[in-house]
Amino acid sequence: MKDELQQGKIKQYDPEKGFGFIGTPEGDVFFHISDFPAAEGEPKRNERVKFVAVENGEKFKAVRIERVEDTSAKAKKSKVSTHNKSITSALLSNLRR
Repeated sequence: MKDELQQGKIKQYDPEKGFGFIGTPEGDVFFHISDFPAAEGEPKRNERVKFVAVENGEKFKAVRIERVEDTSAKAKKSKVSTHNKSITSALLSNLRR
């Protein structure tokens, strides 16, 4: 598992403690918020990421974490729905004037 680019989903994140776990087919991998891209905000549950796993004692730790755009059908449907809601809101606000 080490030194290869891995993919997984954020399984859990505790903002008060600053760490969480990424779920992968091989098992959960620990991560610290300092290894997450700070400019993009805090990690969210089920968010897809790619990372490098390095040994951390007897377990692994995720480093060089990057977000991966979710291209699943569910994610696309959600984006379309959000976009449609914003269009509808804009049209309604114009009609109310």
